[in-house]
Amino acid sequence: MAAPDRGHTLLLSSLGRSNTTKTPLSTIQALIVHYLANIHPSPTPLAATIVSSPVFLPFSHSKLEALSTSFRHAVHSKLQVLKADSNGLFSPSLDTQLNVWSLAIFQGLEGGNAIIRLACCSGLLLGLEDILQHLPAKKRDVKGIAEDELVITFADVIDQFSTSDTWGKEFHSAAESANALALSLIIASQSLLLVPSQKFTALPLSHLLGLIMRTIEDTFDGGRFLFSLQSSFCSKAEFKIHIPQDSPISKSINIVSNSISMAHIGSISKLCARTVSLFVDHRPNVALPLISEAYQKLNSITAHVEADWFPTSLSGATDQSLLSPDAREVATVIWATLKTLLFSVIMITEAGLSALVFIPSTSAVLPSTSTLAVTILQALSNLSFVIAQFGGSGHGAFDELKRLFYLALDVLGSDVIESNKYARHLCVVESGLEPLPAHPSYQAKKAFALSAIEQLIPVLNELTIQELVLPTCLSHLFDSSHREIFESAHSVVLAIFASHAQKASESTSQQGSGFTKKIVPFYANCLIDNSVQGRLSTLQLRLAFAALVRSAASAADLSLAWFCIDCLLAAIASTSEHDDERNHRLHLTLISCVPSVPLLLLPRLLDPIRLFMDAAQDEKRQELIDALFAEIKERVGDKEKEYMIRWWGELRMKWAHTGPGREEIQGDHGLDRDVDLTLTARL
Repeated sequence: MAAPDRGHTLLLSSLGRSNTTKTPLSTIQALIVHYLANIHPSPTPLAATIVSSPVFLPFSHSKLEALSTSFRHAVHSKLQVLKADSNGLFSPSLDTQLNVWSLAIFQGLEGGNAIIRLACCSGLLLGLEDILQHLPAKKRDVKGIAEDELVITFADVIDQFSTSDTWGKEFHSAAESANALALSLIIASQSLLLVPSQKFTALPLSHLLGLIMRTIEDTFDGGRFLFSLQSSFCSKAEFKIHIPQDSPISKSINIVSNSISMAHIGSISKLCARTVSLFVDHRPNVALPLISEAYQKLNSITAHVEADWFPTSLSGATDQSLLSPDAREVATVIWATLKTLLFSVIMITEAGLSALVFIPSTSAVLPSTSTLAVTILQALSNLSFVIAQFGGSGHGAFDELKRLFYLALDVLGSDVIESNKYARHLCVVESGLEPLPAHPSYQAKKAFALSAIEQLIPVLNELTIQELVLPTCLSHLFDSSHREIFESAHSVVLAIFASHAQKASESTSQQGSGFTKKIVPFYANCLIDNSVQGRLSTLQLRLAFAALVRSAASAADLSLAWFCIDCLLAAIASTSEHDDERNHRLHLTLISCVPSVPLLLLPRLLDPIRLFMDAAQDEKRQELIDALFAEIKERVGDKEKEYMIRWWGELRMKWAHTGPGREEIQGDHGLDRDVDLTLTARL
């Protein structure tokens, strides 16, 4: 372009005016794309004009996003121009020409406003990332300069917001607008994730983490966005819950949900997660106190949310028909904000905890990781009423939550003292909620506590289990009205038995057997009572009773194990002939106990099994035979398998079993030696 044309003149005049210009932003954006890609001999002067233009002041997301998009599209346009012109044999390669062009633009951006430079550098890097697939495989080294400039520019932005020099801040008044920090993080989060780790860590990560946490805290109003919820309810004849459109909560929640930072909280959280992860990897001794402080802020936010949510009638509403249309609209916005908060907490905390797992055990910071895990678990507990909407915190949770939940408990479990302290805290807090058993928020918190305690059972001392854990479970072992609490309570008790059996197998001493003798008879009868329709499923009942018998059989005295079997036989004998379904479930449960009993008790157990299998109807007999065959083949131990093979071989022809027989069991015998025979305690 030998001389500026009308479009170039219009662009320069538009960039030279303030925001009162009549030229639409979209027009300016299109002109920037065109002339950055086509201007000759160099785009440096135009880049300098853009970065110093008053058009992009005061800052707004639309302006900065348009600027970033302009530079991104300019890269695509420049690639097309270079491809069209590179016909000569001695023409420089595409990557060389792109590097020269990029460097010329960065030279023009020098000295400009840091936030405007950030938008330009971000767009340029995103554009270069876009076109990589269009370059030859060996000519893709075009991002290095852009990555370096982006890191340097973002460091300037961080310094601008982190400086304690009050005199210097006077010269940055434009950048100190209400949304300037959030806008900077939004723009940076789009491109910084493309920067290699070794370059990212050149940033002042401690200051960056502080700025991101400040933005997140402001985005969720410090967790106080529900503060006015309780005072916003009013009566309306046909609805139990009504919230007027002009109520305080309607205004406050709309301000929070409609903020620009809330719209991009996902990107900001991703940036925070990467900052935390790399901070821990590269400077763990410096990172851990700051990350602990950041997680305490998240815990504080969630604690405020729970405190403001729990007393309201909206927290106890389980039927949408109770809400007026206005209240329903507000509730929808509230729940969207709560779910966003949950996802942000999970993303940020999981990144730090995953990185901490790989810190060497000799590190001085390692003892503090259990405290960090407790902080994360407390934050999740505060949001348990939100977690309940996604299937709970246990095995029904979505993958990201499940990973964080079990990782935090795994880290905590490495510290026996902290584990017992946390378990006691959960039991004490839960006992204070007993007056509200039917409240949905109480039920969610209870289910969370039981799921957490279950995983900590192996490291809890017997005193904690006897005094707090078991009493916490007792009231829920017979109440299936809330399914998750009911199943979690049984899972905790089964974890107690599984832990006892594991410790008994590792030690020759019989310590703790007194405690086992006390609870085994109770729980055996408890499972019998829960064998009726609508409580434990058939699979759950079979797993639970097998785990109970296995634990009882770990003692030197086998009378406990046979007591459990005897309870089951008595229940079968006393069950009405008309209740075929329950009888069949109990028969299957008895079969599931076969791998759990030692060889000494096996003949006594197999006799009643043979009798009721002989008496069973064809269809149910076949199911019983298949179940027994599966137990023999997959779960019976090596010591007992030889006896079982002979027993099975004598009876299979009598039962006319069409499945595999003695030969297949023997053929698989060698394959099963290394199989883990321990059934999970979890229901």
